[in-house]
Amino acid sequence: MRKLYLVYIFLLIAVYGYSQKFHYPEEISKLIANSKLSYNVNAINKPIVCKEYSGRLNVNNFYRVSTATGLSTRPYTLNEKAKPIYDKAEAFFKTRNVDSALMYYKLTLAADSTIFNVMTYIGQIYEKRIDLDSAMFWYKKAISKNYIDYMAHWFLADAYLARNDMKNAVDEIVIARILNRNNPRLKESMINIFDKDQRNKEDWSFNPQVEIIKTADDKITVSYNENWIHYAMVKALWAYEPGYRESMGGKKDQYSMLEDQESLICMIFGQDIAKTQTKKDTQLTILKTAAQNKRLNEYILYEILLPQNPIVAYQLPEKTILSIKDYILSVRNTK
Repeated sequence: MRKLYLVYIFLLIAVYGYSQKFHYPEEISKLIANSKLSYNVNAINKPIVCKEYSGRLNVNNFYRVSTATGLSTRPYTLNEKAKPIYDKAEAFFKTRNVDSALMYYKLTLAADSTIFNVMTYIGQIYEKRIDLDSAMFWYKKAISKNYIDYMAHWFLADAYLARNDMKNAVDEIVIARILNRNNPRLKESMINIFDKDQRNKEDWSFNPQVEIIKTADDKITVSYNENWIHYAMVKALWAYEPGYRESMGGKKDQYSMLEDQESLICMIFGQDIAKTQTKKDTQLTILKTAAQNKRLNEYILYEILLPQNPIVAYQLPEKTILSIKDYILSVRNTK
């Protein structure tokens, strides 16, 4: 049996592309059995309801800059000259006086050229005027100044859709969704564009069938659906086993992607060994495909981390955002 597990460890490196030393299922079971803690392991009686994150939304009042130490995200702050002009622009926009709004938005930029989201609002007005060329010019300008402007990506996607440019419409709406993962209207727009692109439009949420509870100082109860047993065991070790998190390169009370990597990879290998059929569970089928295509990190970011903490998207380099986009289009929502 040990030789079989070693074969899977070699596959981990060769097929999935991970050189980090993760524990294979047999090792996890031994760690649980030999622990000073008492792990009470049992099957769950009914499905665990998916957590709801729809209230966790990003807003479009941040921009980011490159510094010597990396990317820094900052809130927009209007200078004293620009503030009253901007307020007038907003007031005119709310009353649908778009001509006056356009004039005052442009005056705002003249007074403070660092308020990049105003470029998006200008684009909106041109789109309302059915001037797509000007609208797209301003959306692209906003994105070039502040890549995390999800509204600019979203509205640019709609403009491309109006031009029947499906490739660019799909690319931009996906980037917008990455930047504001839980926005329900953005989700509807993405599904609409996927439908017109004849792309798989199924949307689902990562919902591990696992419950881990500390019932006493030395007692941990781990409940799971049979497909999730190895995921549950790894998660329990990371959460409660003394020194385990640190031994794997994690830090106390800090999120580490290594935890999700090990939990998911261990689950995949456990399912392979048990010849578990996962075709009826979309999240598990996509997980395995993502790992085989070396997109496990993108799966973790889009399916696990961003729904829980959408603001993290504002810290992701453009290269990472585009890599997540490729995961969505080549693995999750294919044509």
